[in-house]
Amino acid sequence: MNSNRGGRYETLAVDDDQDFEELQSVLTSGQADAGLLQKRSAYVDSITEDEYQDDEDDDESYYGGRRYSSSSAMDNEKPYRRPSMTFADPPKLSRCNRVFLSIFGLFIILWVGFAMFLGITRLVNMSKEAMPDMRPSFGLEDMFNQSFAPKYQSLAWMTYGKDGGYSRIDANGDIILNNVDGSEPKVFLPAKNVTDAHGHPIPFFSFQVSPDEKYVLLGTDRRKQWRHSFNATYYIYNRDDFSLSPLIESAGEPGVEHVAWSPVGHSLAYVQNNNLYVYEDLTERRQITFDGAPSVFNGITDWVYEEEVLGSPSALWWSPDGTAIAFLHSDETDVPEFHYSVYMDNQLDAPAYPRDIMMKYPKAGFPNPHVNLHIYKLGSALHPTALQPLDAIDLSDIFAQDNRIIAEVKWTTESSDALLVKVQNRVQNHEKLVLVDPLKLTGKIVREWNAGKEDGGWIDMQQNIRYIAPSKAVPQGGYLDIVNNDGYNHIALYTPIDHPTPKWLTSGTWEVQSIDAVDNEEGLVFYISTEKSSVERHLYSVDMASTTRRALTDVEQPGYYSTSFSTGAGYYLLSYRGPDVPWQKVKKSDDEKFNVNLEENVNLRSLLNDTQIPTRRWSTVELNGHECNYMEFLPPGFSSDQKHPVLFQVYGGPGSQIVDTQFQLGFSAVMSAAEKLKYVVVVVDGRGTGMRGRDFRIKVVNNLGKFETEDQIAAGKHWKTLPYVDPERVAIWGWSYGGFMAAKVTEANSGVFRAAMSVAPVSDFRFYDSVYTERYMNLPSVNLAGYEQTAVSNMTGFENSDFLLVHGTGDDNVHVQNSLVLMDRLTMASNHRYKSHYFTDSDHSIRAHNANHEIYWLLAENMWETMGGYVAPAHHH
Repeated sequence: MNSNRGGRYETLAVDDDQDFEELQSVLTSGQADAGLLQKRSAYVDSITEDEYQDDEDDDESYYGGRRYSSSSAMDNEKPYRRPSMTFADPPKLSRCNRVFLSIFGLFIILWVGFAMFLGITRLVNMSKEAMPDMRPSFGLEDMFNQSFAPKYQSLAWMTYGKDGGYSRIDANGDIILNNVDGSEPKVFLPAKNVTDAHGHPIPFFSFQVSPDEKYVLLGTDRRKQWRHSFNATYYIYNRDDFSLSPLIESAGEPGVEHVAWSPVGHSLAYVQNNNLYVYEDLTERRQITFDGAPSVFNGITDWVYEEEVLGSPSALWWSPDGTAIAFLHSDETDVPEFHYSVYMDNQLDAPAYPRDIMMKYPKAGFPNPHVNLHIYKLGSALHPTALQPLDAIDLSDIFAQDNRIIAEVKWTTESSDALLVKVQNRVQNHEKLVLVDPLKLTGKIVREWNAGKEDGGWIDMQQNIRYIAPSKAVPQGGYLDIVNNDGYNHIALYTPIDHPTPKWLTSGTWEVQSIDAVDNEEGLVFYISTEKSSVERHLYSVDMASTTRRALTDVEQPGYYSTSFSTGAGYYLLSYRGPDVPWQKVKKSDDEKFNVNLEENVNLRSLLNDTQIPTRRWSTVELNGHECNYMEFLPPGFSSDQKHPVLFQVYGGPGSQIVDTQFQLGFSAVMSAAEKLKYVVVVVDGRGTGMRGRDFRIKVVNNLGKFETEDQIAAGKHWKTLPYVDPERVAIWGWSYGGFMAAKVTEANSGVFRAAMSVAPVSDFRFYDSVYTERYMNLPSVNLAGYEQTAVSNMTGFENSDFLLVHGTGDDNVHVQNSLVLMDRLTMASNHRYKSHYFTDSDHSIRAHNANHEIYWLLAENMWETMGGYVAPAHHH
């Protein structure tokens, strides 16, 4: 590894003075030996003439008679003179003495030669050794410098027309239609046409082209709500007459919460004031629901469905032929309210009175929203009214209303005659897939999985169903899904759509992450999986008929890839995301030679060459009998002979993964590369994390925080034994679930971690939302002991560790209540070793009013004050 070369340099750099002194001592000893030789020659001159004469003829090449057969330092001495002694003949050495002196002299000469060779070698090696690296180290300010962030391009693939078409915005602000086959691009909407009544440009954050290319929907004035949701103002641009008109005709009306084109033609479905509307052919506007209210949602998600179920604000689905819309109706009237205040309210000067935010937030054990599924047929002669609303699909025999989560909705038809609905019980360990008849509004169960009975675990929340039209490869049609196959997630083909038994397209002790595209004509499924390694992601294809798999990325090299396929799956944008500098190419599915470079991040690569950054390495470590993935950030010039402080970064949430090969230059890189810090940063994915199979994942069920804590402590103990770790300076930190983990590790009082930092933590899962918490912990009424053990309640361990607690006061996800309760427990325990910091109005991402920069400064400074760094070790408190 490169770290070996850097380590050799680093050792010499640190010990330069010592090495120079050693070199000087070698040279000095050589000179002393030469002097000693001269002294011994003088001693020879003092030998008696009789001794000298006795050995004169035996070795003329040595000292006798001062004769030499080769040059030496002694050639410059004065000619021998007989000493004024009272003997007739010159003194002679005995044979024994001459032999002894010959051997001793030879030894001295060899010693001098060796000493000179050693000195010269040291000098040569020092001259060859790399000079100290003068490049700047990656630091905190670089973390916020976009020049260090890889650039990723996106292609807005067109859903119609010739495959490979996409739209983009050029430097002039014009919307351009292009095709990856190199055909001539065309200006679809000139920027000069997007102006208000006064001729001023209207800035837009999104554009959507209607499937028939006659209109463009432009979004402007975006106003954020929760993680994914927002409302905005929309305009419709008519390409025939170049007119621009607002979607909502009356000025001053509330913004639109969601909008979507029909798959064909140019009809729009949109949500305003939590009611669903359809703008048929942009000529006739119909209101579909009439009960929209602050606690009733139609076609969009409430907070918990947006965050934990669908991961999107959208809860409506057009049929493929554009003749019907399926949508969710959510009633959260019975969901308790949670209130928090915003103090700055997006202003520089705080208002006199804070503004209170009220949200419906179901916590563990409390009522969930009541959710039903409806279908509206556009061509129906009967139109819903306030007095005669649409009837819901009857799911009462599937699960009761208060024990039901609608987890996925997908049309499995080319028209509007079949709908698959994935329904789970409240605690998400029992799932039923229902095939709905849109006309009868009834459904039948086509398959189910009771994981609670099978292995006691939960069922992951996923939206992976893909409809497969009848083809040569799949004559009866069907659908694909990612399903548990002997403990690993794999692609299953169900054909026809009501068949309960799958044909497995993939299998093995690895997992499929996503189905990225389907080519019905060729019978191919394109997917991303961990077949190469659980920390890598590679693109593969599998033939639906033969189940033959083929790797489409270079599995001989470490890689983490993602894709974006064209509508017909003929082309795809391949994004290489690490571990090296990311790049992007456009590829053709059936032509390996087709290759268009879209982004190479040349500037980033050049910048990294001029900057000292950490080295990362990946491997596995056995912890508590389980093999766990880990990743290390090693400081520039790392050597295993040097002692470094260590910072563990942890997340550890069920099914998560933060040990992977994606390129990253974040806070871990700062802590590792900053000159005065040079931490070794360690990331370990212990039990409960994802991509390692179901058994590894579900071990934490009903007992969050127990096994994850044990694994982090075991990891800390292991790293403390390594030669490059200062065992007295090991710390841990995490955010969200990672903040919970940092607190639980501190509570465990293991003596392994000297300090911990907990950002936006859950301190008691009775305070967190119902859908997430009950998936892993069941109901509090069923698992009270588990909830009590999971809560951070024992403050003893906090007496033996420096603890920093950080939270945003406007966090709608993990409420600041969690940190305030934990702080109260610390206060009641008279704990004086913790510190806390609260960021005003920041949500879970902690970004309001420059907070994102300041929180990382706070974390780094806290580590420096608590444990010091590589150049200035701190003392124990």
